[in-house]
Amino acid sequence: MNRLRTPDACFENLADFPFAANYVDVSDLEGGSLRLAYIDEGPKDGPPVVMIHGNPTWSYMWRKLIPVLAANGYRAIAIDLIGMGRSDKPTQMSDYTIARHEAWVREALFEKLQLTDAHFILHDWGGIIGLRAIADHQDRARSVIMSNTGFPVRDPNEPITKMARRGAAMLRRFQLYIRFRKNWQHWKTLSRITLKDMPAEDVAGFAAPYPDKRYLVGNRQFTQMLPTRNDNPMLVENWHALQKLKSFEKPFQTIYSDKDQVSPKGFHSVRPAIPGTRDYAPIILKGGSHFLLEDVPEAYAREVIAFLENIKGG
Repeated sequence: MNRLRTPDACFENLADFPFAANYVDVSDLEGGSLRLAYIDEGPKDGPPVVMIHGNPTWSYMWRKLIPVLAANGYRAIAIDLIGMGRSDKPTQMSDYTIARHEAWVREALFEKLQLTDAHFILHDWGGIIGLRAIADHQDRARSVIMSNTGFPVRDPNEPITKMARRGAAMLRRFQLYIRFRKNWQHWKTLSRITLKDMPAEDVAGFAAPYPDKRYLVGNRQFTQMLPTRNDNPMLVENWHALQKLKSFEKPFQTIYSDKDQVSPKGFHSVRPAIPGTRDYAPIILKGGSHFLLEDVPEAYAREVIAFLENIKGG
């Protein structure tokens, strides 16, 4: 598997991002290895809080939450999915599947970092990838927070009568647009979606890992894996994971925003199927777009700390 590695110079002097990079090697599933990057801040003996981003972000999206977690005694771990941020970037779109992302995350967190009793915070694609990794390692998770994402499934026992998924027309148009746009400057897309004007230095932070279009393959492929068709293999894989998560009794909170343009009601995909959600009403923050950590980071951090401290005191 061929891969690119963003030069370290691209990450110098990023706004509000003074965090050192750490790395673990994971299998590329073809006999080689890939380097997966992560942030590791706060006391190393503190309760681990693992943050998993989606598309088109990287660990930079957690820059305002990481210091809050560390100041409250938590070990803040924010990974970069393969193909994003400081992690290695395979060069072919076919190199990326959700099953592979799940395998890379699972190996990094549970085999290499050997995390136990970890709290998970999952956003966008991080929700699907993270929940699937947790499904087979429920003993390693202490709690889950899921934000602005969904967990779409298809029961494999039900025949496909229509290929296009209901309500996916907008996503299909988006897929087609990105499929042929090799120089998709997704940091500009992100800045247009946020409700607050994003400072130029923050836009530059999201752009930093991608010095030219060769580095954009992983981001572009995520758009092609969106569940717009009922034969998307992710849907059945998710269904099997959800069956396992129906035994997950640990605290599970959903924190969403009222102006999410992508998955405003995504919490319905896990509530009430996952029993850990039953004691936690959905939290809907006002004034946040899909990228709520850009719009309402202080409100988000308050809810995260309140949830974690409640677990600690319970």
